[in-house]
Amino acid sequence: MNPHSLLASAGINIGLAIIIISVFSVLKKQPSNSSIYYARTLSRRQNLPLHTRRFLPSVNWVTQAFLLTEDQILADHGLDALVILRLFKFGIKFFSVCSLVGLVVLLPINYGEKEPPDQSYYTTDLFTISNVSRGSERLWVHFSCLCFISFYGMYLLYKEFDDILIRRIQQLQNIKDRPDQFTIIVREIPFCIEHQARDCSVDHFFSKHYPSTYYSYRMVYGTQDLEELVNQGKSLARQIEDSKETSMAKKPKNKLPLLDTLQQETSKVDLLEEKLQALRHTIPKLQCKDMIKKKELPAAFVTFKSRSGAATAAQLQQHSHPLLWITEKAPEPRDVSWRNMRISYRLVPLYKLGVHIAASLLTIFFAIPVTAVQGIAKYEKLKKWFPPAMVMQLM
Repeated sequence: MNPHSLLASAGINIGLAIIIISVFSVLKKQPSNSSIYYARTLSRRQNLPLHTRRFLPSVNWVTQAFLLTEDQILADHGLDALVILRLFKFGIKFFSVCSLVGLVVLLPINYGEKEPPDQSYYTTDLFTISNVSRGSERLWVHFSCLCFISFYGMYLLYKEFDDILIRRIQQLQNIKDRPDQFTIIVREIPFCIEHQARDCSVDHFFSKHYPSTYYSYRMVYGTQDLEELVNQGKSLARQIEDSKETSMAKKPKNKLPLLDTLQQETSKVDLLEEKLQALRHTIPKLQCKDMIKKKELPAAFVTFKSRSGAATAAQLQQHSHPLLWITEKAPEPRDVSWRNMRISYRLVPLYKLGVHIAASLLTIFFAIPVTAVQGIAKYEKLKKWFPPAMVMQLM
């Protein structure tokens, strides 16, 4: 590759990166996207930051992101997010040293071995190992640099593993005696014909097979309609509170507009309170035992007296039929996806297959734009398709 093609490729990639960062900074400022970028702020009922220039890109968020400490990330987003960020930091540290070694040591070694046959034409191959003669003593420099980079990478991996291990131990100490450590999820519970339910099967099964460690159980119910009503009630309560705050904040100078405004706000609040009261009468009816029992799902959370009892039950096959009494470790309470509980475990392999197919197609089709960009990066073709690129000849 000649220098012009290298500059063209670097310019295209840097330009695409700047465009993506600019689009992200603009989308982040839009009020319609606040539920995506400010979900934690909204959940805490805090005021959103005001953006006077919503359609102008900015880079202030980049410096703010670098100022975050690891303790803040661990407290707000958990250990998994911290591990991902440490992975990026590891890459920056490793490739920075590799670039420094390549520019300071290897590049002069490679360039000084042979002279280019044609002084009017330059190529980047002069800076690679292909410019070093076979049997040259300079190959030992490459070997030494390779050993140094390898040992440096292993040292960074050891250090990262040691730091993450300490963080993990500290997290386990902080979350000691958490309920999910004593709990498992049981799927595909068979239906008891005698009692016309599944909960009696759970209690009988684990009392029989785990008499010394079994403690209790809790069935899972398909209460999506009840959940929707509860969310509606929360939304109405929030609207009532916001309307009252708005009416108190409005203070016009004339009294007549003030009375009209108060009457409108009062009628709106009364209407919302009537809807909220109706929901308060409907929700208890759906929460009664007979209604809940009809929506019983073939899944339950089973609690044990010890962590070892829960771990043993989660790892063993409970029944001769592989698709009955399927057990697995319970996730953290905030990570439970109640919507997935309604999915039959028999369909889980199909979902996994669909994810693998989608990932494979994404990987395959991602190669198409990458190939196109690399093809455009050829300076000779770029001069034909984009004539302003000829200015690089003057550099």
